[in-house]
Amino acid sequence: MEDEALVGQIRRGNREAFRVLVLRYQRPLFRFLGLLGFDGASCEDLAQQTFLSAFRALADFDPGRARFSTWLFTIAKRHASHERERAHRRHETPATEATDALSRSPAPDPAEAAVLAQRLRTLDAALGSLPQELRSTFLLSQIKELSLGEVAAVENCPIGTVKSRIHRARERLRLALAPRETS
Repeated sequence: MEDEALVGQIRRGNREAFRVLVLRYQRPLFRFLGLLGFDGASCEDLAQQTFLSAFRALADFDPGRARFSTWLFTIAKRHASHERERAHRRHETPATEATDALSRSPAPDPAEAAVLAQRLRTLDAALGSLPQELRSTFLLSQIKELSLGEVAAVENCPIGTVKSRIHRARERLRLALAPRETS
């Protein structure tokens, strides 16, 4: 069933339809939040806040303006930004999903594990060095595979700005991930 049809059912009092939306978007939302740099517990909290906010604001959702997924990821991005600001004020930095996954996954060969760990650290550092607006736009377009229009709606900016941010993010990542010349 389409998201908008489920929203209509929820508005008519069918709470089971909201559970279907939660199940549909729970994993993509966790991945998105993880890619923004939040760990498992923080992802769960932020996802719960996102779904709660979405449920409370469902009457304001207009399918003529955006798809439900775009609207939901916009709410998640706003909560993530607020959490990052709070963490910054407390001088905390959220753990990354890649680092957590690496520490949990067994490695068959120590040499391969060391190379993989270094690559993940390099990638994590490169993504982490991007300004928030570039990182968020890049992740939405390249990892979440949202259309340029959907990314523009989530980021609340014109499509041209989205294209520019994606280009700048790619350039910065390319430079950060390029093999270093040793003299």
